[in-house]
Amino acid sequence: MKDLQKLVGSLNKSGALNGFLGGVAGGGLTSLVTGKKGKKAGKKAAKYGALAAVGGLAWKAYQQYSEKNQAAQQQADKQDYNRAMNKQSNQSFDFRPNQYEQRTFEHVAESSDSGQLILMRAMIAAAYADGHIDEQERQRIFAQVETMELSVHEKAMLFDELRKPMTLSELVQSVPDSQTGIEVYAASASAIDLNQTISQQYLEALAAKLCLPNELVRNIHQELLN
Repeated sequence: MKDLQKLVGSLNKSGALNGFLGGVAGGGLTSLVTGKKGKKAGKKAAKYGALAAVGGLAWKAYQQYSEKNQAAQQQADKQDYNRAMNKQSNQSFDFRPNQYEQRTFEHVAESSDSGQLILMRAMIAAAYADGHIDEQERQRIFAQVETMELSVHEKAMLFDELRKPMTLSELVQSVPDSQTGIEVYAASASAIDLNQTISQQYLEALAAKLCLPNELVRNIHQELLN
């Protein structure tokens, strides 16, 4: 698993977090913020940390996707979308441009009882794509989980998943809506080495199950590589 704090810093520098959760979700982890407003923002940044970074990245990628496709929905795109919908057995995901607002992405990162939990589960499952999590990766996960406002039971559940992570199908079944799906993919991609073949295969399978448009996937990868 990647160093999540370094990820936050790099996303903050790239501008992926501008305007997201006050625009300081990343900077608060690596710098001291002064003033009353700054202290409040800094606490928010430390609280949500890498999960806020994931949300900001997902929102920016969706914005870019929307800007490129907002003029009109091409007939071919509609047909592809309908085919994707038919493949889904228990839930559907709709990624039409300009359908979601920034606030809905922020809510996932802020929601301790669902959003934060599923993003951490996604990171753990992705980190296991190569078959194991080493001690350093385990400690990074522990550190992130400890910052989250989860119950003792929820934290214990995440730690248990370090031994037996969710399967890809179980992860997708737990995704409640499209914007969470984008953040789940972003969290997964942020947790692993995009250059490894096994990681690429895992992400391709995840994108297919979430019905993510190829262009949106490319935008997420580009934000991670900036």
